[in-house]
Order: sequence, then C-alpha cells, then structure tokens
Amino acid sequence: MSNGNVTAREEYRRRIQQRQTVVFGTVSAIMAVLLLLAMLVWSGVIPFPFKRDFSEAPDPNEIITPCLPEGATDPVDLAKINVNIYNSTTRTGLAGEVAGSLEKLDIVVSNTDNWGGESLQEPARIRTGSAGVEAAYTLAQFIPDAVIQFSPDQATETLDVVIGADWDGRLTTKQVAKEYPEGKLENVPECTPLEEATNN
Repeated sequence: MSNGNVTAREEYRRRIQQRQTVVFGTVSAIMAVLLLLAMLVWSGVIPFPFKRDFSEAPDPNEIITPCLPEGATDPVDLAKINVNIYNSTTRTGLAGEVAGSLEKLDIVVSNTDNWGGESLQEPARIRTGSAGVEAAYTLAQFIPDAVIQFSPDQATETLDVVIGADWDGRLTTKQVAKEYPEGKLENVPECTPLEEATNN
C-alpha cells in the first residue's frame, strides 16, 4: 500500500515537471522569437507593423522644392529680390564675398551670417516661403545646381541663401541670357505643387 502511494506520488510529480518543462520551454521560445523580431524592427531590417503616418514627426532634413505658381514664367526684377546670406562652410568671409557678388546684380542683401545648421554640400540652398518662389527661381538661374527649398515659416518674399561647400561663384547676366534664351522661368523636375507644399 505504502509503495503504491509513493509510486503514484512520484508519477504525479513527474507529470507536473513535464508540464512545467513544456510551459517554460514554450514561453522561452516565444520570448526569443519576440526578441529577435524586436531587434530586426529596431535595426530597420523589417518595418514596424503598426506604423501610422499621423504618428510620424516631419523630417527636418526633407527638401521640398515648390513648383512655380500657375502661369508664372517671367523672372523677377533682380532689384526687387531681397536675400539673407548664410555661410555653412569653413571658409571665412564667404557670406560677405557672396553678398558683394549678388549686390553687383542689384539684389538687395539684408543680412550676412554664419549658418547655424548642418554644413551643406551643394553650391547654395535657396530657402523660400510661398511669397518668394518666383524670386527663388530667378536667383537660381544665376547659381548652377542651387537647391530651392520650401520653408513654410518664411512669410515674406525675402529669401535665405545658404552657401555650401560646392560654391564656385555665380553666372553673369550674359551667361544666364545664353542659358535661358527665352528668358523664362522653368519648373525644377519633380517639384511639388505650391498648394501641396504649403499644406504639408
């Protein structure tokens, strides 16, 4: 009788241990898989499954180039263009040098300073709000490979011109006339319609 009870008790304990082993093994395997998935998501190998647009912050480095307003093809009178010039490079005095060069075109330079953001590689980045798009396109004709960037916080026609490492001077009026013989402004390829850029 006693031996039978001991055997039954041992059998019961053995079954409990087997169950615990299965449960713990299953939980450990699930945790290992979840950990692996989390590491893959964190490293960007697989996308976050619950990613939603409304939870994303705007990318401060994204460059949106606005299209010209509908029907706007005539360049702005250079004497009516007002700019602030910022130097993002390590070349001392470059903002003042560029200011002098643009003032020879009758462009109004309101301010020169060092750029507080990241250093830029392009020759120049012309930052404009909705009111200065035509002026930005006009100025860009004089600076080959300049990047026009929409800046929604700029409420006036004044442009911010950030000079980058590839700055190599501007074109002359004659060079621009030769480059654009029809004397018209042209949209940058893959530009964003102004209304859409304003609403972003």
